[in-house]
Amino acid sequence: MKYEELELPYGDSFIKARIPTGNLKHVLNTRYVKGLNNESAAITASLRSPISSLPLCDRINASDKIIVLVTDNTRPCPDDRLLPPILAELECKVSRDNITIIVALGLHPPLNRDELIKLLGPKIIENYEVINHDVNDTICVGTTSRGTPVDINRRVVNADFRISTGFIEPHFFAGFSGGRKSMAPGVFSVRSAYKNHSYKMIEHPCTRDGILIGNQLHADLLEQAKLARQDFIVNVLLNKQKEITHVVAGDPVKAHEKGCELAREITGVEVSQKADITITTNSGSPLDLDLYQSCKGMYTAAKVTRDGGIVIIASACNSGIGPESFRELHASVERPIEVLQKIRKEEPIGVQWQNQVLAELQLHTDIYMVSELEDQVLRDFMIVPINTVEEGLKKAFSILGNDAEIIVIPEGPLILPLLGS
Repeated sequence: MKYEELELPYGDSFIKARIPTGNLKHVLNTRYVKGLNNESAAITASLRSPISSLPLCDRINASDKIIVLVTDNTRPCPDDRLLPPILAELECKVSRDNITIIVALGLHPPLNRDELIKLLGPKIIENYEVINHDVNDTICVGTTSRGTPVDINRRVVNADFRISTGFIEPHFFAGFSGGRKSMAPGVFSVRSAYKNHSYKMIEHPCTRDGILIGNQLHADLLEQAKLARQDFIVNVLLNKQKEITHVVAGDPVKAHEKGCELAREITGVEVSQKADITITTNSGSPLDLDLYQSCKGMYTAAKVTRDGGIVIIASACNSGIGPESFRELHASVERPIEVLQKIRKEEPIGVQWQNQVLAELQLHTDIYMVSELEDQVLRDFMIVPINTVEEGLKKAFSILGNDAEIIVIPEGPLILPLLGS
């Protein structure tokens, strides 16, 4: 039997997987785009000629208190490269003492000093005020048309100007990441999260990756960002080498929409037929730091796997599972359908949106996983622990037959499968 050997991102490195050539039908990859020759110059140019906005310097006054929102360590956003040209442009007009950088954690745990240095670089940490979003220190600035209370970080509300960075990629229920997500969920409250990420909102057929028009969750996030007065964004697209390929800056809606158009062209891959088995990853570090984040790769793989098929995912999860409530909800029942029933009956509960997404795909596919997690942890999530991709394939073939067709998605969360004939 002939095999094709593929390298799959795993933590800070790769693992190799041998796939029987006769079974392998497709390998789904994003379109390659060359990195920018001069990232810093491109970022500065985008600030001076933004989309649907005056240049950044013309938007601010010398006395303004400026908030710069950056993403946390669950995203590969290159803030250590984005911030220097952004800060240099701001300091042409305002004093450094008037600038505060806030890590838009959402509901994620705060970062310690070492983690902040790794995220932003030592020069930023030593020379600027950098703080974590405090989910308990928010001010209500209104309510969306869908009834979501808009509780926003106090420092953000009290600022004169708010600029946010971001990385645009497909997102399994917001359509695409970036843009408004730095504001909501980036610096909103638990109360806001439960309304925006409710069972009904996640269940909506347009609350999916790649969809903005008709996506109720996305529309609600846009309303929140507008009420919170998000003034300016600087978002990027990256290639596999984590090089910046595009910069979109300016109006939070128009610039983000332009970035999403570019992301769709690069990440969208047509798939004519679903597979029996799909092998994927969570795109390596930092995206595969825990099981909570790894649901994104599982979700993408499940989209191209037939009902009754099997998803095999390799995701290091070196930081564990994520929120303990994520594990508690799945471990409290025996079947995926019971997870969904419990959320409907008891919401708000834990980080129910992630359990909901995971349980929904588990209704249709089994999940096998290579990780650094203990076997019992995976079993609590109704996931089959395996040591290698080959072990997973052997198990899958024994259930689905030796002729089972395979799709491989080397970087799960970064692909937008476009199903159709």
